[in-house]
Amino acid sequence: ITGDFFIDCSGFRGILIEDALKTGYEDWSDYLPCDRALAVPSESVGGTKPYTMSIAHQAGWQWRIPLQHRTGNGHVYCSRYISDDEAANTLLSNLEGKALGDPRPLKFMTGRRKKFWNKNCLAIGLSAGFMEPLESTSIHLIQESIAQLLNMLPGGEFNTHEIDQFNNVTGRDYELIRDFLILHYHLNERDEKFWVDCQTMPIPDSLKHRIALFRNRGRLFIEDDNLFRLDSWLAVLHGQGIMPEAYDPMVETKDEAKINKSLLDIHTSFIKTTNTLPTHDQYIKQHCRANF
Repeated sequence: ITGDFFIDCSGFRGILIEDALKTGYEDWSDYLPCDRALAVPSESVGGTKPYTMSIAHQAGWQWRIPLQHRTGNGHVYCSRYISDDEAANTLLSNLEGKALGDPRPLKFMTGRRKKFWNKNCLAIGLSAGFMEPLESTSIHLIQESIAQLLNMLPGGEFNTHEIDQFNNVTGRDYELIRDFLILHYHLNERDEKFWVDCQTMPIPDSLKHRIALFRNRGRLFIEDDNLFRLDSWLAVLHGQGIMPEAYDPMVETKDEAKINKSLLDIHTSFIKTTNTLPTHDQYIKQHCRANF
């Protein structure tokens, strides 16, 4: 098939970007060691929870996603620490309802192409790279790639500087997400072999720097192009046990009584509002019930 410009959406294989152009792949499995996943639907039980659960297990974690007609479940794990059969047993023994099929396997290597745009070929989606679904970032990366392509849409020529700009911006997006995912693993406090190894594994200098800043005085400097904002980074850093050794000196300029009153007002407004809201199931039934 002849053409001026090709978009590779061929999945992990990368038929054009890799098989044809030999672009190369940057392996991040030293940072994000999980390399397999099993997925299975199960029967819904009880009221529908308005959130997804991520549940740590021996050598990985499980997702549990409540839907109207079923619950989606999956087990993401590292095959160096647990067998496929053990991983399947872990998943099936931690379902809330009856399994509606057999677990479907998926193998992957976390990382990214060394170039997302190479010559007259642009890789989007799994052909561009993959980071495990802990924060469900794949659709975001696809959308960002499409938006950047529109910004750099070539005319009759392929300008090297524009291609470099696309690759730099997209690579930056991947790396910021990568660091946030690593954070979940590196700061764990579990005692299984897999999790202990994650606590001591090498991490990128960019993440070391961010952790050190927070550990010193609780400071977080979040880039404008970072998908995960201050509240997300704070939730993981503080939630997984990093307590700053000191506080920001600017705190001394604030009135403690006013801060406490402001926090109390926020808390009160949350309680008042949530007490008037319908349950998740009530809202779905009224506004967006599916036909099945």
